[in-house]
Amino acid sequence: MTRYFPILFLLALTTCQPQKQEQNNNPAEESAVGYWYRQPLRILQTVLRQPDAANYNVDSLVMYMKGVHANVLVINGGGIVDYFRNTLPMANINPYIGKRDLLADIVKGCHDAGIKVIARVDFRGVEKERYEKHPDWFAKDESGKPVILDYTTPELYAPCYNGYYRNEHAVEFISYLFENYHIDGIWHNSVNFHQVCYCTRCRKLFSDEYHKKIPVKGSPENEWEVYYTWNSKMANHQLALMRATVKKYGADKSYAAEVFDMYSVEQQKHTGISLYSAADYFDFLVTVSFIANNTANVEYKDICYPAAITKFLKALEPEKSPVILFGGNGTEHRYIYDPLLDSRLWLWEAAAAGGGFWNCYFNGSFPANTFDRRNAYMASNAYNYIRNNEKLIRGLQPVTDVAVFYSLASGHMLGDDNFSLPVKGLIRLLEEGHYQYGFIADRNLTKEKLNGCKVLIMPNVAALSEEHTSIIAGWVKEGGRLMATFQTSLFDRNGNIRKNFSLGDVFGVSYTGVVANTEMDCYQKIITRNKILDGFEKTRLLHNGGRTLMVSPAPEATVVTGYLPKINNQPPEYAYPASWESGNPIVVTRNFGEGKVVYFANEPDKLNYTIGHPDYNQLLKNSINTLLGEVEILKTNTPASVHVYLNRSSAEPGVYQLSLVNTTAGSRRPFRDLVPVSGISIQLPFIISSYTPLLEEKKTRVKIRRNTLYIEKLDEFYALKLQVKEISDE
Repeated sequence: MTRYFPILFLLALTTCQPQKQEQNNNPAEESAVGYWYRQPLRILQTVLRQPDAANYNVDSLVMYMKGVHANVLVINGGGIVDYFRNTLPMANINPYIGKRDLLADIVKGCHDAGIKVIARVDFRGVEKERYEKHPDWFAKDESGKPVILDYTTPELYAPCYNGYYRNEHAVEFISYLFENYHIDGIWHNSVNFHQVCYCTRCRKLFSDEYHKKIPVKGSPENEWEVYYTWNSKMANHQLALMRATVKKYGADKSYAAEVFDMYSVEQQKHTGISLYSAADYFDFLVTVSFIANNTANVEYKDICYPAAITKFLKALEPEKSPVILFGGNGTEHRYIYDPLLDSRLWLWEAAAAGGGFWNCYFNGSFPANTFDRRNAYMASNAYNYIRNNEKLIRGLQPVTDVAVFYSLASGHMLGDDNFSLPVKGLIRLLEEGHYQYGFIADRNLTKEKLNGCKVLIMPNVAALSEEHTSIIAGWVKEGGRLMATFQTSLFDRNGNIRKNFSLGDVFGVSYTGVVANTEMDCYQKIITRNKILDGFEKTRLLHNGGRTLMVSPAPEATVVTGYLPKINNQPPEYAYPASWESGNPIVVTRNFGEGKVVYFANEPDKLNYTIGHPDYNQLLKNSINTLLGEVEILKTNTPASVHVYLNRSSAEPGVYQLSLVNTTAGSRRPFRDLVPVSGISIQLPFIISSYTPLLEEKKTRVKIRRNTLYIEKLDEFYALKLQVKEISDE
């Protein structure tokens, strides 16, 4: 029998909007700076296999956690397999625990040692035997057959994400855990809505709202867009319901779930759950951050990614603790360790930006009790660093030269590559150039946030609302500095193309309606030499690749470089154009009111990441320097392979954290050896009154002269707490 009314009633009690902060039901759990989950987190997760429960040694686990300075354990609660004495009708108790109540023993052992325990629940699927008890709770494909997860062993039947199993049953299950065990929170694993479901319940819910059927394979894109909107609303309903269930047992109880990286926008769109959902519903912000992708041909992610995502999470919700979920044994070959040096640098990048850690192991009872123990203590130094500097790290916010505009609406419209590659190319430039940067998310854009920004960079922010257009244009007119690329503002918030850029007046160009393919044998001609062309004195042509918009300049705009049509390179005797004149600009500058703007009609940020030709790096760098003028926060002689991060304490006036991560190594990943860097100088915009090393590093020598630090040698990571006074105070 299909049940509708319970879920509809529960959904009516929740909304798609985040709940207000609950009152503290347990004041003893709250410190001077907030609940435990608001502190920098040092998490260990062991995803237990069934046999791991046999003869499980809690004392050894606790001893290990103390040895690596972890203060939170995420451990199997149940769902697929239950690790407690579950008496609910759909229970699937692990046979290896015997008569023991394993979860109770783990919670008691950890709590006796001052370690918090979060129970992992997973409602993604059940075996056939449990499916057959309530087939109406589970997802159906468009032909009415059950949806089976073929990537699991054994194959699991997927529940309907709006159905009883993932909702009413999940509420009952989580409530049972809180009422029978003293857990501190819930980790909602595999919450993402992966499958389109055509069960009776989903068909009815969708039809009641839109008076149409759920789209099927081959349906027009606009019908799918309607579905994605509905799917996101259903996802938010479920997150609100799960959060409300957890918070019923105390505001000190934490709720968080799985969200993948900030570049996986297609996944966020299709599942209905994004990092914006995390900011609304989760008590701390965690993103999956493994050092390599989960494919047969391993591709290592940019080593600076943990710093970038930490900065982004802090921009999304400054009061919530940002956490990177990594793996000492990765996520590829889960029984073998991940490259050691890459893994350590991965953690230091996050620590340098003020992030916390979540070490996830998929095998064995804990990392020192599995087949490959080479990375068992790899993270202990980084965890100890967070522990020793918890008070400072809790209130850190990045000091910024520039703000990167992050547009989830553009990501949904453009897809992963056209959205993420421009951002990655820009971050690579900012890291290598030692620019201090942060993010402004489209959901958080206000005039006040822009007023705290020296330069705003919009990397192909194609989808822009009229409201945001007005805010940005007004800010530039009053003196703001803006750099934008390619299709920025050419589409509205919903992805509908405009006749012209909504920021066209600000850019000083008009769109002609033509997009040129400039992938091969294309160039930019230098038109007007100015500071943006510093370093290009010996050439009249620059590289051009990717795609280029054909635009017309406004009379008040200055055309720096212009478009040249493709020059075929074969045969070489004919490899020249009929004319070297350019009728369409690529790089344009203009003054708009009191502000300054640089606009690129091509894709220099994306090409800086994919092709990597030096022309793009230099053009972007010169443009940022032109917009910044002489107010760059930090100047250093370190090579591009040393990442330098300056953060300000929001709790202690005049206190900063300065961190350096050395990634100087060979030409390929994974890293084999690091090359130490010597003779480092860093000039800051304030007088340094005193400094305290934040890492127990006896070999590193530091000297200070007014506003400049001299570091004799950098091996892997170094960080200082600075007490400063402004130069103007003298």
